[in-house]
Amino acid sequence: MQESRSRKIKVGLAGLVVLGVGVAATSALWSDNVWFAGDVSTSSFNLVGSVTGADTGFQEGTTESVALTIPVVEDLAPGETVTRTVWVRNAATSTNAADLVDTPAVTVTGDAASFLTVTAAYNPTGSENPDALAPNEVVPIDVTYQFTNPDTSVTGPNQGAMGKAAKITVQVTGTEVTP
Repeated sequence: MQESRSRKIKVGLAGLVVLGVGVAATSALWSDNVWFAGDVSTSSFNLVGSVTGADTGFQEGTTESVALTIPVVEDLAPGETVTRTVWVRNAATSTNAADLVDTPAVTVTGDAASFLTVTAAYNPTGSENPDALAPNEVVPIDVTYQFTNPDTSVTGPNQGAMGKAAKITVQVTGTEVTP
């Protein structure tokens, strides 16, 4: 009886092996693949600036150490206001519009810094929009310098500013607008 039982187990296992091979062969007959491949390119985004005009002189000014030089304001007197215009372009090579910060950042350093108020503001002259500056589109920025206190008396608060200098830095930051 032992032999009969052993034989039944062997026959059963053989049947399972045959069944397993059959299932594997059947499923292999029904297997298939489809593959996909594609290329990806990234967008490009680049702001450039000009201190000479809306149509010329655009260059990189990517860090403060390579900032574009705004034309010098010389001999600013108490109570006087001077405005210099600079231009920002979303480069023609950019693939999307640029969203420029609402107000360019202004830093004033040096001996005369405490006597000056300097502001920078966009001054669109047409359809350009600092919130969605299209590739190759330009927006002007007015940089305004003003003596803080126009007191010109010999003992006035501006006496300490006489003959001093300051460095003005304007930073325009933008982010790419995704479509």
